[in-house]
Amino acid sequence: MTARPLLRRLQGLGGVSRFVGAGLLDQVVIAAANSANTLLGGILLPKEQFGALALALAVGYFAMYLNRAIVGDVLLALASRYDGEPRIRLARNGLATALCSGLVTTVVFVVLWSAWPNRGEIDLRQLIWLAPFMVPIMLHDTARCDYLADRRPDKALGIDLVWAGTQAVMVALMIVTHSSSAGGLLAVWGLGATAGITVYLIRERRLPWQGSPKAWLTETRHLSSWFTITAIVAQVQVLAISFVVAGRLSKVDLGNLRFVQTVQLQPVQNLITAIQSLVVPRASRNAAEAAKPGPEGIAAAEALRRQTRMLATAFAVLGALMVLIVWPVVSFALVHTHKFAEAAPLALPIALQGAVYLLQVPFTAAMRGMHRARMLFVQYVVFAVVSISGLTLGATYGGLHGAAWGLLTGSTTGLICMMVLYGYALKWVGPPAGSPVPAPAAPKPSGAPV
Repeated sequence: MTARPLLRRLQGLGGVSRFVGAGLLDQVVIAAANSANTLLGGILLPKEQFGALALALAVGYFAMYLNRAIVGDVLLALASRYDGEPRIRLARNGLATALCSGLVTTVVFVVLWSAWPNRGEIDLRQLIWLAPFMVPIMLHDTARCDYLADRRPDKALGIDLVWAGTQAVMVALMIVTHSSSAGGLLAVWGLGATAGITVYLIRERRLPWQGSPKAWLTETRHLSSWFTITAIVAQVQVLAISFVVAGRLSKVDLGNLRFVQTVQLQPVQNLITAIQSLVVPRASRNAAEAAKPGPEGIAAAEALRRQTRMLATAFAVLGALMVLIVWPVVSFALVHTHKFAEAAPLALPIALQGAVYLLQVPFTAAMRGMHRARMLFVQYVVFAVVSISGLTLGATYGGLHGAAWGLLTGSTTGLICMMVLYGYALKWVGPPAGSPVPAPAAPKPSGAPV
């Protein structure tokens, strides 16, 4: 290989490394902003208040991830196939749709706060602190998905640093002034999102109302409709966990479960989100190219399969190492803390659940890239039904420990279902029948540059 082609290849590898590094660091930053409430709430607040905070966050995340299904996930899977004006138009219409989602959610939260009975284990009074900030939270989430779809994770990292930095300063002031509260933690989370989306709007010179939600829903309905009902199933499952545990057991048990999940499971879920934001756009482009006849289509179809195989192998190893290392460490730490010592038995089933989620990532990313939205919906229905059934039975007969093993049963069933559906979907990937098979490359003469 001559010096010049080698230099170009090394420069290309450097660009890929910076792209992946910025994407992973971006997810670390936004994950820190999102998980800070749960971690700090578990440390700073009494367990009763922490349970109420965890329930309000569960409802807030439900709304945010529902909006992501309607807008953000569609941007990653669809806008990543375009450049220039078509992609900008999709981003503009997506922002307008997120604005509408945020306004509707704000009204719903105010109604829930005013109408929900203020008694019992299921306490939704803290939602009033989230209501004013649902618009910026949803706009910011859409903005970072716009950057990721455009393969600019460094820009997403920038606005996420603004969010996390603003939130960190306000939390520090809260701690110094001894004014920590569930409502305060929720409010500073929303203020961080407000700062981040403000930077995006000024930088990109956009206003959320410049787009058209109607145009968005019309242009993306083949994906957004299925992604939305899939997200509804997935987020109802997440929300049901909080309500079942709080209702059948107690708010204290919910706090124990959410704290261990935050320590063990949330970092895994954040890594999954980061990997998908980097892998789905590439899988989407490969799937689009695979439909073309000729050598390019065959090569793209094989690239999609190869990407899935390599990631599945890597995440299987990573998941096994995580269980072997993280489980005993977290269990030991919980045992030696007075506040969460009774939650130590949850460490093993939650660690195993994280490993299952990791192994599922490559198959989910490939299915999103292939736009197999209906199959994803089927998988989530199976996963949700088994998870909630396992949770309910486990909580009834085994308390909080049994509930955690019930959730693991649902995750494992979901993985098996996803792998089966992925294998079926692969039959439809590739150029149409009768396309020419690429001829093998001719051997290069001796001494020719590679």
